[in-house]
Amino acid sequence: MAHKGTTPSTAFQHTAQETQNCQSICVQTIQYCLQVGGSHVEPSHMQLMQDCAEICETTATMLLRSSLQHNQVTAACADICERCARSCDRFTGDAQMKACADECRRC
Repeated sequence: MAHKGTTPSTAFQHTAQETQNCQSICVQTIQYCLQVGGSHVEPSHMQLMQDCAEICETTATMLLRSSLQHNQVTAACADICERCARSCDRFTGDAQMKACADECRRC
């Protein structure tokens, strides 16, 4: 349940923006991986990027409405984003994958 009559704090707004940025680059990188093919479309890697995009979208929404459950969701989001960053890091020398990993770590 959201706090009645309140707007999200500046910190919540900032974190929501970071998660939206992460969601966006994950979606873009999924499309990139589909175009590149090969090891970029390994099922576990693709699923992790999809999970990251979805948890980031959910987290941003919950933060923007000041959900009382934000602690649980942001903790899960941070964990999944770090896992996604590590997965993207495996593709050394690939600028898109590095950009995704960097954004996931900012999130």
